[in-house]
Amino acid sequence: MGNALIFCGIKHCGKSTLGKLLAQNLGISFADTDDLLGSANRASVRELFKLWGEDEFRRRESALLKSLSAAERQVISLGGGALLKAENIPAVKALGSVIWCDISDEAAFARIAAEGLPPFLEQSADPLEEFKLRNRSRRETFETVCDLRFIPDTDAPPEQNVLKLQQLLLEKGII
Repeated sequence: MGNALIFCGIKHCGKSTLGKLLAQNLGISFADTDDLLGSANRASVRELFKLWGEDEFRRRESALLKSLSAAERQVISLGGGALLKAENIPAVKALGSVIWCDISDEAAFARIAAEGLPPFLEQSADPLEEFKLRNRSRRETFETVCDLRFIPDTDAPPEQNVLKLQQLLLEKGII
C-alpha cells in the first residue's frame, strides 16, 4: 500500500476542503483529481463532463488515477464518481488509505444547489431524488473500499472537523 491519504465521498461532501486542510496540517502536498483533469484540459470538470460525456470522462479519470504515484506522501481528493469503475478501486487502494467523508444526501444537495445543478441533475424532474438514487450505490462502494469512515459535523467549521479527523487517523494508526 502507498503513502497517500485518499478522500472519497459524494459530490460536495467536503473532500477537497478537508483534504487541503489535512495536507496543510501534515505538511504534505494536496491533489484533487477533478482539478488535475480540469487543468490538464483547460476546462472545468462541468465543461469536460458536458463535452466528453460520462463514459469518456470516467475513462480519462481512470487513466489519471493510474498515473498517480503511490510513493509520494500526499492527500488526494477523488471525484465523487471515481470509484464507480471497479478497475479504479485497486489503483486507489494501492495509493494508500481511503477516507470516506460521509454526509447526508440532503446536506450535499443543498451545497450543490447553491452553486447550480451539474449536468447529470439539470435534466431531472426531481433533482434531489435523482441525486439520492445515484448516491445509494456509491455509498455501498465507499463503505466497502474505505479504511476509515469520517462523518464531519456540517454545522462546525472545517478546521474543527479536520482536527477531529486527524485524531481518528492517529487512533487508527493511519498517520
